Amino acid sequence: MGSLSAGFLLLLLLNTCQAHDLIADVCSESDNPTLCNRILRSDPHSSQAQIPTLCEIIVQKALASIEAALDVAKSLSKGTNKEKCDVCAKSYSNAIDNLRECLRLLKMNDRSSITTILQKRVSKIRIDITTCDAEFGENQPPMLKAANRKCRGVTSMLLVFSKHL
Repeated sequence: MGSLSAGFLLLLLLNTCQAHDLIADVCSESDNPTLCNRILRSDPHSSQAQIPTLCEIIVQKALASIEAALDVAKSLSKGTNKEKCDVCAKSYSNAIDNLRECLRLLKMNDRSSITTILQKRVSKIRIDITTCDAEFGENQPPMLKAANRKCRGVTSMLLVFSKHL
């Protein structure tokens, strides 16, 4: 009887842990739940983190992805693509500035106004990324297209998580 009670308690505990998987719950609302889960679960600080810390992690990941996209745009900034890549580089630089401001806001811990301000910043970042896509249209170099896709995915995550602050 004791082992049956212990087994039941273990099953109940496992069920409760699964029901309150914050990352899975919020990632399910993102554009790409698989990417969201993979990115957050790969960070060692995310396992017991609450929404504000998860937002900071996402901002760091977004910074890395946009800086990588900036590097791609700079590497392609030659010949006929120079003007378009320069537009992308400027847009990425704006996005990086906005992400740094998001990080500053998150560290201030001012929950009363942060959600609205953060969402406005993330919307601007998404416009910056889309500007690069629009600049090339269907002729976007594959490396830049892939970099932008990742940037959109990570910033989508930030938009979703910021709604839960």
